[in-house]
This record gives sequence, C-alpha cells and structure tokens, in this order.
Amino acid sequence: MSAIALPPGGGRGFGPAHAKVEFGESEDFAVFESVLPPDWAGPPPHLHRAYDEAFYVVDGSVAFTLDGGTATCPAGSFVFVPRGAAHGFANPAPAPATILVIASPGAIRLVESIYQVAEQADPPDPDAMAALYAEHRSEILPPAAARARP
Repeated sequence: MSAIALPPGGGRGFGPAHAKVEFGESEDFAVFESVLPPDWAGPPPHLHRAYDEAFYVVDGSVAFTLDGGTATCPAGSFVFVPRGAAHGFANPAPAPATILVIASPGAIRLVESIYQVAEQADPPDPDAMAALYAEHRSEILPPAAARARP
C-alpha cells in the first residue's frame, strides 16, 4: 500500500459514505466516513463475529446502543465495539450527523452491500438483509438484544 492523502469529501462514495481506506489497502483496517440523515433509526441491533468497529463522531450527535444500555455521543465522542458485542446506532436529531468508522477490513464490504440491498427496496427485504449479514459472519438481533443482556 502506498501512502495516501485525501481532501475533504475524498474517497470512493457508496450510499451516504466515502471510503477512506478501502478493503485490501491495509491488512489491518478499513476506514469510511458516513453522514447519518436526520431522524434516522439506524441499522437493526446486530453483532459481527469477524469485525471490530470503532466510531468517531465528527459532527452532530449519535445514539449508540451497546450491550446493556444507550449512550448519547456528541461530536468528539469515540465508541469501540469489539467483535461479538451487540450494538446499533441512530441519529435521532433533526440535523445530520457525521461519523468516521475504523473497522476490520471486511466490514466495509458488509456496509457497502447493506446500502446496495437497501437501495433496491424501501424497506429492504428482511430475509435478504439477514442473509447478507450471515454471509459476512454477522447477525441481526431481536430489538431488545442490543438494549439489554441477561
């Protein structure tokens, strides 16, 4: 991999995101920036068996649901989600929020595929989405699973 420098908004776009470090450019991580629309419910509660994810809130405020509770994270906040941890996130605010996601390399492929499936139908087909997550060693969980654990 060669060193890279990207201007603001640089990188390959997919959905509302821009890849900063693509799958295959680093064997250790991938990076993408994503704009979360206002009043966005976010992805369903889920977990990844093969991917770690770290989120840095660049702008706005993001609500993260993590194992046993919810954290409201304003700009400058950082969240780490290790593989196997139930989580979800949303932007309940009336303004967009921007996050920078640093993840295990394959996670960027999952996120890009999620946007592709979501563009085909609104709402996306639940069976297609569950199959997509499974293909990427991830799982969509029942809504209560990301909020609380026994």
